[in-house]
Amino acid sequence: MIQDIYPHIYNNTFEPGVKPSNDDIIFSFEEDQVLMKDEHQFYHYHEISKESICYYLFSIDDTKFFLADLTSLNHIKVSFRTMRTFEDQMLGFAAITAWHLYRWIQDNKYCGKCSHPMDFDQKERAMRCPHCSNIVYPKISPAVIVGVTNDKGQILVTKYARGHYQSYALVAGYYEIGETIEETVKREVKEETGLDVTDIQYYKSQPWSFSSSLLFGFWCKAHGDQPIQMDESELRVARWANRDEEINTLDDASLTSEMIQYFKQGKVV
Repeated sequence: MIQDIYPHIYNNTFEPGVKPSNDDIIFSFEEDQVLMKDEHQFYHYHEISKESICYYLFSIDDTKFFLADLTSLNHIKVSFRTMRTFEDQMLGFAAITAWHLYRWIQDNKYCGKCSHPMDFDQKERAMRCPHCSNIVYPKISPAVIVGVTNDKGQILVTKYARGHYQSYALVAGYYEIGETIEETVKREVKEETGLDVTDIQYYKSQPWSFSSSLLFGFWCKAHGDQPIQMDESELRVARWANRDEEINTLDDASLTSEMIQYFKQGKVV
């Protein structure tokens, strides 16, 4: 998965006042575009104006990563989605995590309570209003990825009705207020496919900065001969797939892809 960058060590400890060194990497974005050099390389601090205001994000190993406005430099624009399969996986993970924080900052320039400009907090990773003390933390939306299997040893695969991703996926959806994450699993499967599921088991989680989400992977069972009743506003495909089938998931960056491969390798029944 995209965050699996071992042996590199990701450190997101909040450290205000950190200054960049020459070889540290500076990210810059415009909406959904990553600003890069012509060679599809990221900027290093020694390549930018020392007048640039750099906001510290995190470090990986001994390299620190910052956010700055580099629109005045000669650059190319690359879709943030290309970071999903960037050749250096560690840098792809760093870039999309930086974009997640960039979007949070852009969306919270002004206080939602009193409309005053927001400041960066100096004690924790947050935006704080100096006028009314309203505080806003980075947006992280809990969501589930659900691997549903049946009594025939098949897995439920889907394709979304809309959006950029059109390869095979699993049932997925966002947590709603007042429910447990296990209840989210039951509700999303029922809403999208009409199936009732039991035997819910947690698998693992994944940070997914492309949608500002934290994904929770679960396995569950749809017992009996229940018919699939697909919600066509959410899905254009919902069907059972056999273990030996070719199931195209685009790449191996996502929790969805790992779970489908996990099933195909016979590690879940």
